[in-house]
Amino acid sequence: MKQTQSELESRVIVGPHGVAAEEDHLVMGKVVGIGVGSLAIFAVGIVWAWHIQVSTMDEIQPDGPPPRPAAMGQYEVGIVNQRLFEQDWHAEDKLSGQDQALRAGWGDQPGVKQHPAIDAAMKTVIEQKRNPPPAPAPTPAPETAPGQTPSEAAPGQTPPAPQQ
Repeated sequence: MKQTQSELESRVIVGPHGVAAEEDHLVMGKVVGIGVGSLAIFAVGIVWAWHIQVSTMDEIQPDGPPPRPAAMGQYEVGIVNQRLFEQDWHAEDKLSGQDQALRAGWGDQPGVKQHPAIDAAMKTVIEQKRNPPPAPAPTPAPETAPGQTPSEAAPGQTPPAPQQ
């Protein structure tokens, strides 16, 4: 049966600016069917991939996974730090200790902060360079027995008594 012009035009919506558009007719059965079919295909793929992984792991490690290494969990293995940066507080603790020592200064009384002026500190450094501390006194040479050269005397041993 042929539709008349008015029946065809009844499905056309004319907007306020004179734009004409047809009504939207969605067939929800097809949309839902395609969605359910896609989910079913993905579910089959998931089960298949899991089966492949399990069978491959059984082939590679028939006795199960190896034991945990003894060094696992230590802070440092070799020269490599094993902790995540977010969990490692060593550097922050060190820097905070140095910062606290800088803020504390020095003084004769506990709790008194006193920092030397830069001029006084530079004069102290220059004086230390000009007048180095005296060298320690040399240690006396060990005594040797008569007739024995110093090279023959063993260090740390008493020389033998002279024979008559």
